[in-house]
Amino acid sequence: MMTWIMVVGCDTGGGNSASGTSTTSTADAGPFLYVSSGACYSGNNTTFSTTTSSNMVYRISLSSGRREVIADYFAAPSISGDSPTGIANIDSDYMYIAVDSATAGNRRIERVRKQERGTRQIFYNASAFTGALKWLHLNSASGLLITRTTGIEYIDSSGVRIGAPYANPSVAPCASSNTIITKALSFANGKIVFIHSTANQNRIGILPSSGGTTCQTAQAAPVLASSFPSAMFYDSANSKLVVAYAGNAVTADFNSIYAYTVNETTPSISSAQKIYDANSYPGTYGYLAYGVSDMYYDAPRGHVYIASAISTATTVVNYVIEKFSYDPTKIGTDNNNVLTRVGTTSFYNYGNDTKCVNQMFVAD
Repeated sequence: MMTWIMVVGCDTGGGNSASGTSTTSTADAGPFLYVSSGACYSGNNTTFSTTTSSNMVYRISLSSGRREVIADYFAAPSISGDSPTGIANIDSDYMYIAVDSATAGNRRIERVRKQERGTRQIFYNASAFTGALKWLHLNSASGLLITRTTGIEYIDSSGVRIGAPYANPSVAPCASSNTIITKALSFANGKIVFIHSTANQNRIGILPSSGGTTCQTAQAAPVLASSFPSAMFYDSANSKLVVAYAGNAVTADFNSIYAYTVNETTPSISSAQKIYDANSYPGTYGYLAYGVSDMYYDAPRGHVYIASAISTATTVVNYVIEKFSYDPTKIGTDNNNVLTRVGTTSFYNYGNDTKCVNQMFVAD
């Protein structure tokens, strides 16, 4: 039986905003950029844990830049060690939040009202999952793909776990073992694309819609040992999969972004095109994308949001959210200008609420 929880707590996240003002408002109309800030993955850089991260979910008005805190996991009724690690949009009123925990028995998926200090309902108790929860993806059947350290789980729209786990792709050509499966999403036909990160097994893989262990195709990272895939988005209109890699140096390709052409049916991943490399900052690129922890493509508006470390320190100090215009027609012909930064400063600057941005989406 599901339990409703009313969240009441203090804002421990610091007053950051895209406009540089310190304010929270419920008056703004959407759309908003929804942000989960908790334990995250930035390749083999050292980042924040369930106890040292911001541990909150909030939304930023795209019109005013003001922030509204939806859930604070340092406040009651949360438990010490709780950390949001993924979010997914349900509809105009509700969203899902994946809550990892230092105590495995407290892992769960919450259904949360999209408003300041929204009511929180336990949708699924994930205490049986082995390995930390990493990311959420809501598929076309309203089911949830949940990446965890060593597998991919699937919870259907009724809250029933399918498989144990749903996918465990520890076979060639994807990988010989599952070490860190950071993110996964599905195509319109249900096939699952995921990123796997560990030295010498850094790859993108595609699985059948039924999950299991069959790896249908894979694409190796540009530097197999040192380019750790950490974020991705799929541009379905142009069949482009865009993947960010995060290594612990500014060596070429360690911290880079590649666009790949995908055939969803075959399936195949091909035609790798590098559209960013931190090795060429600031000469070629006027912005830094290092240790990227998440990316989101807002297709209706043609914008991409990227969460990046604020420096090239291998122990990450903090993160910012950058906003870009995205032009897929330039992929393969003008790669340096596929992404163009919007404005001269970060869309959302770093603060106590950006340690560490692990998932974003745009919605009302």
